[in-house]
Amino acid sequence: MLDQLEKHYVHITCVQLWWIGSGTIEKDCIIFYSCDKKEHKLGTGFVIHKKVKHLIMNFQSKSPRMCWLRIRGKFFNYSKINAHAPTEDKADSEKDAFYDG
Repeated sequence: MLDQLEKHYVHITCVQLWWIGSGTIEKDCIIFYSCDKKEHKLGTGFVIHKKVKHLIMNFQSKSPRMCWLRIRGKFFNYSKINAHAPTEDKADSEKDAFYDG
């Protein structure tokens, strides 16, 4: 995946992940992620190219289904939100919890 992002000059990408917990991984790129605490499901995150690492102001994990990234711009700062909404076949309680939260 990282080679494709590099090939197409993509510096910030929203991704869906199946990891456990939330945090940051830094290798050839930086991955901020927000996932379920116990199971491999419902994760969201961002892949950040190392060239724009210095522009990242903040990452916040709201829930396994939602996180946001604050980015420093030249004239304005920006927020990117990544959300994984429950589909229609999920229980009403799960959908209500997502939209209320």
